Amino acid sequence: MSTNPPGDKVPISDLNNVLMTGKALDKTITQELEFPDLADLLVSAGTSDSYTTPFDSLKNELVVANEMQIPPYIRSKTDVTRSRVFVGILKEVGRAWMSLDNRLYIWDYTTGGDISEYADQDQLICSVGIVKPKAGAFDTHIEYLLIVATALQIIPIGLSLTKPTQLGEQSVLTMIAVNLAVPSDDITMSSIVGTDDGRLFLVGHPTMDQSNVTGDVYELTYTSSTKWSNGSGELICRTQKMINRFLPTPFRVKTEANVKNVYVDNERKLLYILTFNSNVEVVNIAGYGYSSILKHKTIIDHVQQMCRQQQRIYNREEFIITSLHVISKEESRKICLMAMTAGGFRLFFTGHPNALRPFSMDNMQNDTPTTLELAHVRLPPPEINLNLEGPRPRYHTTFYNRGTCISTKANEEHDDIYITALASVQPDKQSNTLSYGYTSANSVPFIETAASKSTEYRFAVIEEIANGTKQRELSQQLSDPQRRFLAASTNSLCVYSKLRPVDMLERFVRQYHPSNKERKKEMIAFFEEFGVSEACAMCLSIICDSGDKQVAETATQIFFEYGGAPSAAKPNQTPGNYLGRANTVTGITYSGKHDGFALYLSRLLGPVWSLKLFVPSCSNEASVPFTVAKQKLNKLKTFMDMHRGFHDPAHISDARFRSLDSSMLSLYLDEQKSMHELYLFLLQCIDSTEFAVFLLDAYTGNHIQRYMSVDKPSLIKDIDVKMMLTSPEGREFCHELVITKIDETAVNSPTTGSSVTDNLQSRCPIFFSPGEYFFFRGVELIRQALCEELENERRHLLKQSLLQFQQASEKIPEPHLERVCALYLQQSFHIGIVELMLDRARKLDPQQHALAVFESDCQADDLSKQLFESRSRAYNFIFKTLKDAKSLLLPNANLENRAPVADKTLYVKQVFEEALQNKDPLFHYQLYYWYIQENMMDELLLVDTEYLIPFFTRVIKDERTSLEFLWQYYRGKSQFYKSACCLASLAELSSSEITLESRMKYLAYARINCRCGEQEPDTPSHATSQLSQKLDNLMNACRFQARIQNVLKNTGDLDANVVAKELDHQLIDEKRKLYPLTERFPVLLELFES
Repeated sequence: MSTNPPGDKVPISDLNNVLMTGKALDKTITQELEFPDLADLLVSAGTSDSYTTPFDSLKNELVVANEMQIPPYIRSKTDVTRSRVFVGILKEVGRAWMSLDNRLYIWDYTTGGDISEYADQDQLICSVGIVKPKAGAFDTHIEYLLIVATALQIIPIGLSLTKPTQLGEQSVLTMIAVNLAVPSDDITMSSIVGTDDGRLFLVGHPTMDQSNVTGDVYELTYTSSTKWSNGSGELICRTQKMINRFLPTPFRVKTEANVKNVYVDNERKLLYILTFNSNVEVVNIAGYGYSSILKHKTIIDHVQQMCRQQQRIYNREEFIITSLHVISKEESRKICLMAMTAGGFRLFFTGHPNALRPFSMDNMQNDTPTTLELAHVRLPPPEINLNLEGPRPRYHTTFYNRGTCISTKANEEHDDIYITALASVQPDKQSNTLSYGYTSANSVPFIETAASKSTEYRFAVIEEIANGTKQRELSQQLSDPQRRFLAASTNSLCVYSKLRPVDMLERFVRQYHPSNKERKKEMIAFFEEFGVSEACAMCLSIICDSGDKQVAETATQIFFEYGGAPSAAKPNQTPGNYLGRANTVTGITYSGKHDGFALYLSRLLGPVWSLKLFVPSCSNEASVPFTVAKQKLNKLKTFMDMHRGFHDPAHISDARFRSLDSSMLSLYLDEQKSMHELYLFLLQCIDSTEFAVFLLDAYTGNHIQRYMSVDKPSLIKDIDVKMMLTSPEGREFCHELVITKIDETAVNSPTTGSSVTDNLQSRCPIFFSPGEYFFFRGVELIRQALCEELENERRHLLKQSLLQFQQASEKIPEPHLERVCALYLQQSFHIGIVELMLDRARKLDPQQHALAVFESDCQADDLSKQLFESRSRAYNFIFKTLKDAKSLLLPNANLENRAPVADKTLYVKQVFEEALQNKDPLFHYQLYYWYIQENMMDELLLVDTEYLIPFFTRVIKDERTSLEFLWQYYRGKSQFYKSACCLASLAELSSSEITLESRMKYLAYARINCRCGEQEPDTPSHATSQLSQKLDNLMNACRFQARIQNVLKNTGDLDANVVAKELDHQLIDEKRKLYPLTERFPVLLELFES
């Protein structure tokens, strides 16, 4: 274990490695966020009874977190009266309620305050419920309706909850009269439920009926009050025949309904009706309808049949259903309902036949069930001191959600609480290599933990207190809130917390001491129970989240002591590596420390990994998850910086590895390399979350697309941390977003003086490369120049922007260069483009490999060819700029949206001079080619560089073009002898593009230049004399050849004309070479004889 202090230099990670690591961890993060489908766990058999204790040393998985008495004010009312008391929980608004006869009290169960009292009617309150109102029925500030039911009427009351705005405040619940009361016709309501779209269902039985086994389903429909009338409502009995609604009471057709309770499935738009004889009816309530789909009347018989193979004999009374619990689609695509029986049996139902059998259709597109099939029976956990002969206590109150079931079993005076939950780690998954999730439906056993706790109360209801997290327990960190459950009785409210594996380990860490053998055994047992990787991930959670320094230090010691070492993968073993061996060799199983770190990092990223930044829209609270994630990631970075030996790149000579053999040394070095990549990825994660906050701060309240220079609506919708850390396109779009912010700031706040780039770089120092920050700063200076009115200041800002771009000119992508060039052209800063691209070309290829490619006619290696192409593209930017500058001199030049230029001629001259004064030979050669292509030979004649003559003498392949240019160039430089030599070479050049007439002109010009050359002091007289004599001979030959050509043309013969034209192509300086023509054309003999 190393404790080196952190260095000052922030390491810059290679982007490709970051993206590869991100893609590898994406699989882990995705699986960490997934829950096992309940149907996959139940598919193995018709019944199951596999349970285990949470951990041998911690039998109590459910601990009392808080016990709150009924507020004294309400208790005082209870003591002085002999009241009929009912109690319940309104979890939607964070309140508990208690009714004392005709009075209703509601209070905040977290603080015991904000007590509200309702006593506006004099009837005994028999039931209370909370539902959502119908859309548009009431004012928008009424969020819920509190339904108060008595035997005479049902009274809706509006509820408005004001949330606290600052620390220390508490929420305030306001009760609002809605002027609505519906007669209940002497029906006592026992259950009230509502749907998300505002429908309201109740279960009631006649007040005078003492059997307690009859009941009907009612629906309360209502209209809100208006300015001219009060609201009205109607109570419709859904379980009676439709004709009864139109008949007087004495003539109604009686039915024997025995409804016990109703349950709403808002996702599937279903209503489940439970009867006293354990029958279940399924009703479709979609679209404000009410149609019965099916009734299951033989559930108990079916359960008995499925339990026949069990050793114990069960009574029929144990299978009586006490409650139903809707299974959300998130928990299972196939299981839709769980029923709890009086004996503690849990019955799981599916809405489609054979849904749990192998090869059944996994994708159930239709939510409407076609059956209610009992798919699985889960037996209650075993009890040690159970009296098989005496009466068995009944389970009477049950809560179920996300695999956790909490039930109360009635004893003589109080309840025992039983909790069952899906085991965090299945036995066949506990190993030293990383393992998680569920990979095969047929191989995963349904194993739960089971625990019980005695209480001093009789609980009427149990609800879960929402904590904002839905991660599975093994993925949760110590800082994440535990699942808490509120159990209400007429005497108190008890809050129970469910311990997670990380909570258990934290308790062990507090008690751990290396010298205590029992504690060491306990720790070893924990690592074996959950696996080394999982336990190491929990250690990191404790290290980072525990506020106790001693606990963190002990957890650190345990992490390094029990984290294991890398090992060679066995032949039949898949190498364990959360990185998927993206950057490492194969055949290695990493240590628990390595994989635990990767696992913990994945879990920290999970909540924000796929959280879209701009969907549905930016808000003030949208940045909170990213801020929280960054804080947690920074704590992990602090741990890594304190233990650099764990991740810094190691050398083979490192003292830590001297005692290792060669095979183990290779494994350690490979793990060290992988850990270093993970550490660099961690740094990128920190900056990514901060960049997300930056974007949300920057674009809150703004229309981002208004300032986008590139139309990418799909990326705006999809951008998230995952895209930032796995996709090159995502990184490019982040670059685009920064430019957009710079543009938006320039438009809306041009005079603030604040720098977007400086702010971003201080917050996210390594998310972008140094080159990108130079680019951003350069763009920002250009935007400032656009808003500057003073010419000198504008030019200064443009030059400063150029200096920024030149700091990283070779790293700027070409699409961004195009944007810079467009901005510079708009600002009439052509020189800036020339300087920038020349600097880029030089930095791309400092060794001049591209020049060698050019001179060898592209005969080179691939790297040199790539460098040549890259430099050529940089030069093309310059050529476009020169062409644009030249266009400024045109009389019809479009200068709209351009910065004005005072002296255009002088300006264009300066731009070309800037290009020509460069010392890059390859650029000069390509520049001269561009002059020729643009027909700018006259301008090129005015150029005087050291590369011009070598270009026309060695580089250019067209000899005629070369000589045409050189004789004029030399004449312009008063180098007449050289000009005459070039003209003589032109006259002698074999070319179909030069006529005899042109050759005679060349020779005439050559004579003149030769005579002028006689006056040159640097030219020897014998050289000019020899050249003059040669020119005379060539001129005589040219004249003779011209006479032959004229004779042939005048013959009128087609063949003669062809030969005459061919005489233009070459100057023949000897008559004897032309004499063979006389054999074909005798008319030429006279010329040769004269």
